[in-house]
Parts: sequence; structure tokens; C-alpha cells
Amino acid sequence: MTIHTAYSALKANFATGKYLGYSRNAVNALLAETLPSFILRRGLHNARGIVLKESLVKAASSVLMNGKETWDTGGPRPQKLAKCQSAVLDEWLGPSGLIHKNSEKTIGDDESKCLEEMQEEIMEKKATPVAIMWRVWEDLPGPQAEAAVPQMIDEDPDTLFKFSVMSYNILAQDLLVANPDLYLHCSDKVLVWSARLKGIIQEIQAWRPDILCLQEAQEDHFKKQLQPVLSDMGYSCVYKRRTGSKTDGCAVCYQNKRFSQLSVSLLELRKERCELLDRDNVAIVLLLQPITSQCHDERGTPICVATTHLLFNPRRGDIKLAQLVLVLAEVDKVVKRCKAMGRDCEVVLCGDFNSLPNMPLYQFISTGQLHYHGLPAWMISGQEDLSHQTHPRRVLAPLLPSSLGINDNCQYVTTSMAKPPPPGELKYNHDYMLNLRYSQAACVRPKDLEHIPGVTDNAPDQHEKQPCALMFRNTICHCLNLNSAYSHIITGTDRPEVTTVHSSAGATVDYIFYTARSEHSRSQTDKGAHGGLELIGRLSLLSEADLWSLRGLPNEIFTSDHLSLLVKFQLRISPL
Repeated sequence: MTIHTAYSALKANFATGKYLGYSRNAVNALLAETLPSFILRRGLHNARGIVLKESLVKAASSVLMNGKETWDTGGPRPQKLAKCQSAVLDEWLGPSGLIHKNSEKTIGDDESKCLEEMQEEIMEKKATPVAIMWRVWEDLPGPQAEAAVPQMIDEDPDTLFKFSVMSYNILAQDLLVANPDLYLHCSDKVLVWSARLKGIIQEIQAWRPDILCLQEAQEDHFKKQLQPVLSDMGYSCVYKRRTGSKTDGCAVCYQNKRFSQLSVSLLELRKERCELLDRDNVAIVLLLQPITSQCHDERGTPICVATTHLLFNPRRGDIKLAQLVLVLAEVDKVVKRCKAMGRDCEVVLCGDFNSLPNMPLYQFISTGQLHYHGLPAWMISGQEDLSHQTHPRRVLAPLLPSSLGINDNCQYVTTSMAKPPPPGELKYNHDYMLNLRYSQAACVRPKDLEHIPGVTDNAPDQHEKQPCALMFRNTICHCLNLNSAYSHIITGTDRPEVTTVHSSAGATVDYIFYTARSEHSRSQTDKGAHGGLELIGRLSLLSEADLWSLRGLPNEIFTSDHLSLLVKFQLRISPL
């Protein structure tokens, strides 16, 4: 087998997506760009395979480490990187690859010169990691959903509204400057705002999401530099700066040809006379109406889009939880307002939650309930393991004071419910009694209860998701039925995804949650069955090892210390 023949076979396998991970990322730039033309041009495609693995490792290292730049932070990362590269190249160029077992020989002067020329050619072409490390779009056709829902006869394709959502923490420059210790691994040129802005704009222009949610958008940079570009791209933008002296905030931008704005709530998560809510974080809750031929007025299914950036402090999960409750209460209010008008409302909740997957805060969002009383505050987000502490700060009930008017179901309390009963009237009013319908005690039928048809034979549906009863004061709940759009494990591997890398740490802290279609909705065959969003695609994330092979974040390709999240949904529009 000649090198050229073997390369052709490898290229075909790359095209099928058969090879993933380091094999795909690290070697592709070397083989797909430089080697073919170089080998063919110099007639080196002979059966002996003259190129030694060590030389290829050296050349690949030059590409991956940006040529002249060297690791200046010390530690094990250069050795770790070299080990990964060696393992990859051994896999591709070893006994079963391009170099046969007995084909290695001592390189002569001419061949050594060829290798040097090849490495120079790589550097002349300025082979950047964009050719090495890329993110793959994953189509998620939902085979289970397709199997469960037969094709509807004469179904109008316009009843399916597809739209994409990007959530992106773009790293405020003021925060970068204020925290230099987080970016010691970066070269100075990748930290310059002008270079980072260019990369951010290029990424948004490449994907052109229908809805764009930004966190850490510095106010002056956003309004003077980003927003004008986004406006030219057809976006309408809503911005909310953090309170106090902070210079960054959140933004939600949407394509005004695809959505119209129904309402907006700009939330400040700092509340007076509340100990837990004393930080300057903010959130935006936006109600958008899809624009289609089927819902050109305001009678179709709207979408509530919410974005936030919760507190970073790993030790104060109690504050993060309290901030999240405020955001969920506002979302719940918007959804209820739509339902009061007889309309469904789907929810997309995204942002930087500064919490790891499957930790209590994440579980609260995805399961709808959390027994929080007594939990160590650090455990809520799980960013740091402080289990060695003898007396850690704990989260205590009640989480929020009643003066905020938000109950344990993450719902605003109505004025009528908040008022004390007038003297002489019943304490247990109708609203209070309704909350007891789904308590465990109410589900037990007394043995001596007289059977009265239509009265005592009714029972609540225990399979229906219900708010927790008011008597259970150590638990918080919500009824939004949210799922994560990402699985947090790289497809086809057991490696965890990460959304951010800085200093010596990488983790997943950014999420897109959405109201998923229920199994009940999927099983309906009539045209009137609607409800929930269908996730039909997403942009894959990378592992921490992948990102460290690019010298972490930010770098020349990914110019924030967070990766963007991008997903695509499908919504069945209710007929008029």
C-alpha cells in the first residue's frame, strides 16, 4: 500500500464520520491539507513509507501549538498533548496504517530535507486549528417520535415551524481584564477584544440562529459594536445590564422576519431586604410569536425565551437557587398569561447557570422539584468539592421571604391568596383547599366513606405532574416540564462535554432547556394534538482534552472562554 492509496482510504472514512475524537481532530489538518499535495508533488508515495512517526508528531505539534508559540505555563500539558498526538498518529500510521511494520528506516539527508520543507509548508499556510478542531452538526430526527406519530393525511407543511436557538457567553472584556489569573494559558493576541469580537461575529454570521441569547455582553461593546452588526443581519435586540457597577449583562436577539415580540420582562435579581438576593445578576424573559402563514396574527403558539447568568461563586449555591426561582416565577407568569387566553406557550430557558450537570440545581430544572433544606450550599452547583468542610454553609427553609410574593411552586402569589381572611370568615378558602387535592393524605380513601356517584368516586390523576402541597415547606417545585437539549456526553464516547475552559478547569455550566413534547402528545394522531418542542438538531460540543489541544479557551478559533450552544427545534403550530 502506498501512502497516497492509504490516504485516499482514510479520506473516504473521514467523509463517513467513522473516525471521531483525536484521530479525526489532530491528524486531519496534516493529512487533508498538506500531505497529499506534498507527497504527490515529490514522488514520495512508495511502499516503504519513508516518513517516520516521530517526524509527523513533530509536524503535528507545530500545527496544534501554532508553530513558533510554546507552552509557557509549565505543568504536564505539553507532555499530555504530545502523548495524545503520539497515540493518534500511532493509530493512523502504525502497523495497520500508512507505515508498515518493516518500512521504517533511517532518514537520509534528502528525505530529512523533505520533512523540513513539509513542516515549513505547514507554517507558511498558517494552518490554524480551525482545520483540526471542528464542531459537528448532529441531526436528531427523533426516530422514536417519528415511529409514534404516523404521517397525517393532507398535513400542511406550514404547520411545522422550525427555528434555531444559540446561547453564548461571549466573555466581557472588563471581566477578562479583572481576572487575568484565569487566562495565563492564553497568548496575549487571543485576549485582545478586537480579535475576539471578530471571532464572535464570524461565528454568529456562520450559523445565523433565529434566536440569539448572549451572556457577559459588555454594554458599550454590545451597543456600539455588536448590536449594529446584528441589526444589519435582521435581528431585533433586547439588552439588560447587570445592576450596580457591573458593565456587562444579557441580551436576547431574534430575527424580526420570523418572530414578533409580544412582551418582555427585564429582571433584576437583586432584591432589597432579602439576604440571598444581594447580587447584581439579571435575566430577560421574552415572549415571541412565530410568524408563519398559519399564525400571522397573535393566535398561534408563542414561545417564551428566557436567558440569565447566575452567580459564579461556587460556594454560594443557595444564592444561585434563589436567583433561579425568581426567573422561573417570571416564566411561569408568562405561561399562565398565555393559557388564560386559551393559548399554549412553549419555553426555552438558556444561559450560564454556573452549575454542573446532574447536581441539585440542574436536577431541580430538569425534574421540577428539589428538597433543598439542609443541603450544603456548595453542593447545589457542584463546581467545587468542599465535602471536607466540617461545618459548611447550608441552605435552610424557607428559601425566600414571603414578602417577595413567590411560593414554593415558583409562582407569584395572587393578591387574593396573599390577603389574610377578614375576621369571622373561613380560614381555609377555596384556593387553599384546592392545594390539598394532591397531597398524599387526600389520595387515601377512608374505608367508611359513603359512595356517592359523581361526588366521592372522583380521584385525582396521580400520574399527572402536580405542584407540591404547601405543607411541604422544605421543597421547591415548578411545572414547566423542562429537558436539556444536550446529553453532556460526547456522542459515541464516554467523554464528558464541556462548555467552558479556563485556568486548569473545564466544565459544563451552559445549558439550553426546553419544554419537550410529552408522550401523550406524541401518541395523538389527530391534527389537534399539539404541545411541546421537538429537538431536531444541535451543534456538538467538545471534550476538555480537545480544547486543551487548542491551548484552552479563548483561542484563535473559539474567542470566548465558553463555547456557544446551538440547537434546532420544531414546533407544531396550532391551526387558526
